Amino acid sequence: MKKFLLILICSVVSVSAFANHTKGGWMYYEYLGPGSAPNSSRYRITLKLYTECNLNPGQTDDIVPFTFFNAANNTQVFNISVPVISDVNTSNCTSSECHPCITNVPFICYKIRTYSTVQELPNTPSGYIISYQRCCRIGGIINIQTPSNNQGETWTVSIPGTNVAGAVTNSSARFSQNDTAIICTQNRFTFDFSASDINNDSLIYSFVPAYTGGSNTNPVPNPSSNPPFTAVPYTGGFTGTSPLGGNVTINRFTGIVSGTAPGLGVYVITVRVQEFKRGTNILISEVRKSLHIEVTNCTLTDAELLPNYTSCDGFTLNFSNEGSSANIQTYDWEFGDGGSSTLATPTHTYADTGVYLLKLVVNRGLPCSDSTTSVVKVYPGFFPGFTFAGQCQNIPVQFTDLTTATYGAAFKWEWNFGDFSSPNNISTIKNPTHTYSAVGNYDVTFIVETDKGCIDTLQQTISILDQPPLTISNDTLICIIDTLQINSTGTGTVLWSPNYMISNVNSPNPLVSPDVTTTYTVRLTDAFGCTATDSLTVNVKSFVTLFAGNDTSICRTDSLVLQLTSDALHHIWTETPNNNTLNDPTLKNPTATPLVTTNYHVAGNIGKCITEDDITVTPVPYPAANAGPDETICLGQSAQLNATGGSIYTWSPNVFLTSANIPNPQSVQPTDNVRYVVTVRDVLGCPKPVKDTMFLFVAKIVADAGPRDTSVVVGQSLQLFATGSTNYAWTPTTWLDNPFINNPVSLPQNDIEYVVRVSNDVGCFDTDSIRVHVFKVNPDLYIPNAFTPNGDGNNDVFRPIPLGMKIVDIFRVYNRWGQMLYSGTGNGAGWDGSFAGKKQEAATYVWYAEGVDYTDKRIKRKGTVILIR
Repeated sequence: MKKFLLILICSVVSVSAFANHTKGGWMYYEYLGPGSAPNSSRYRITLKLYTECNLNPGQTDDIVPFTFFNAANNTQVFNISVPVISDVNTSNCTSSECHPCITNVPFICYKIRTYSTVQELPNTPSGYIISYQRCCRIGGIINIQTPSNNQGETWTVSIPGTNVAGAVTNSSARFSQNDTAIICTQNRFTFDFSASDINNDSLIYSFVPAYTGGSNTNPVPNPSSNPPFTAVPYTGGFTGTSPLGGNVTINRFTGIVSGTAPGLGVYVITVRVQEFKRGTNILISEVRKSLHIEVTNCTLTDAELLPNYTSCDGFTLNFSNEGSSANIQTYDWEFGDGGSSTLATPTHTYADTGVYLLKLVVNRGLPCSDSTTSVVKVYPGFFPGFTFAGQCQNIPVQFTDLTTATYGAAFKWEWNFGDFSSPNNISTIKNPTHTYSAVGNYDVTFIVETDKGCIDTLQQTISILDQPPLTISNDTLICIIDTLQINSTGTGTVLWSPNYMISNVNSPNPLVSPDVTTTYTVRLTDAFGCTATDSLTVNVKSFVTLFAGNDTSICRTDSLVLQLTSDALHHIWTETPNNNTLNDPTLKNPTATPLVTTNYHVAGNIGKCITEDDITVTPVPYPAANAGPDETICLGQSAQLNATGGSIYTWSPNVFLTSANIPNPQSVQPTDNVRYVVTVRDVLGCPKPVKDTMFLFVAKIVADAGPRDTSVVVGQSLQLFATGSTNYAWTPTTWLDNPFINNPVSLPQNDIEYVVRVSNDVGCFDTDSIRVHVFKVNPDLYIPNAFTPNGDGNNDVFRPIPLGMKIVDIFRVYNRWGQMLYSGTGNGAGWDGSFAGKKQEAATYVWYAEGVDYTDKRIKRKGTVILIR
């Protein structure tokens, strides 16, 4: 117990000192031979752990925990402590002698600590997963979420089991130790992630997401957390499969990472190498290498070409320098066929097929000259293609390479079947098979390369079904004396069962003649052994059941669906008289629209079994609803309504009505116009309602003879004007030019009162009157000499009295200082004794007035008035 506590304390101290320094690494295994126990094997498991170089001795772990898991169910098997066996720094040369044409050469250094253990493991079907987890990564990493120094790492490797034949004697691939490549931002670069395999198996490389591991709160998980392990969260548009952006790729066959570097900073990159048994698509194991690489602000003069140039579709190629163009002054190209160019980006057409040596020299004869060569392969006539056969789950699908090439032949293949949950998703053989365990659509990717260097990628989506497509006839009926053909459609061979009253059980379209109801099942088997079954029932009838329904009636112009009860397969309707009133006489339930009584005859058959029936449809007219004529009554009178056309009546609205459910209600003294709608139904004929409308107008006559009193001077004519309706009668008729119009002219000689009777054509009327006072004076403006604006209603307003005047044009009032206090026009204009909202004092005021009399003579008057308070 004391020993355990001591180890724990040391571990805690080491954790604190070691935080935020990991920079990647990888884990691999080596088969050492059979174990001492039966059915066991000995392996050396090694961890290469990368950290910063400038660590103090106390900042490193001398013992780390390896956790072993059962690969079948990811459960822990055991946990061991593994010691460090070496500790070395690897770095690049930064002197100008090493890199004369690179400015700002960065210093790249990794401390590589190696931990190793030998373990004897029982051979199991699924093998083992081994892992070590630690916190934390260095800070400031560009392509994963911040803070990156709270992101741990997981180093893991899998040892295969006996499920893969011969795999227990396998040793995993080992990455080369090429970790100090200089990467300048926005410049071309290559980084060697290649690996070697002592078993000479096929190796396939790819970018994969990095794993998290320990955390600040649990720096060294001991034991490690169970697989599957969690990927780090990427950011900034970067992903685990594109850790340096879209301009950087990895060669799947060589492990060379190349492209144009992204912006400045540190990036996490993880490469997986998968080991396939040579010549098969059987995956044995995989190894992951994670590295923190730094993109720096260095510049270089670099002549760089692609590893090779292959033209598979013509003789013309475009070339350009793939390296940095900084400080490049001249270009010299040699195309290998005697042609040359001094352009920066030349285009060259080769005269014939073949392999040519391309050479580029930059800054020839100048400081920092650089040169490089590459191979150009011109082999037009490359036609990649593939096909597949098979379509069912759990049945092998055969994929076949159809690639042809005018020059050379296909010699390298990589198939990705889109079945990512399958351990056999990848194949590198020419014509593989793959078994899909689930139905669905799968995107198959095929990469093919010829021995002349032509390479292409094809994609195709295939559909995996649970059974091959099969369609058969629907369930049907057959007359007992008939023979029927049943049909199936599908690709493959068929077998019908039962073998009862059937012409050929192996025909897709046999004839059957059962004498009892029989269910026939067909089994379809395609060329790959994939099967589908379906069935249909042939219901045998000795007679046809058919009933057209009872005779009926409909409202004329309406339609009726003939509701035939029948088990017949085919029907034909005829009608008497033949007025073509059916929408389709071959339907089981056609729609009929007869205008006269019509007999419909129907015949239904199942093969040779036939039954017939009839139905008669009688159209009856709709009710002839009539609400009566529109009517006008006087206000205060009542109206008698009278509807006809049916047996049942409903009036709406029911306002003012004595009853709403009789044909002849009375509207009692309505106060306004009413639009009455009557709904009429008939119990003897068509039962559907029909509506009609009548308008009841209420005449409201209000006679208006004008002002109650008016005045004129003797000799002045008076224009009378009445309103209220259409008919007018004035009494007395004295001095009137026409007493039967609404606007007669009077020339009164004395005071008189006229009464006008206003009426309409139905006799509604009203009366009004006007008193006329005749002044026997000359036309003039008569002005009071005092007024009392005290609000008592008497003499509150000072205004002129116009007798015989058409209009008062001007009426103005001034105070003693000549200030105008009021100005108005019109025969009613007057002053209320105030100015600007303020009552004026009691005093004498000056007024002035002008007007025009009925003879168009202008009259002007002025004077004074006394305001009395």
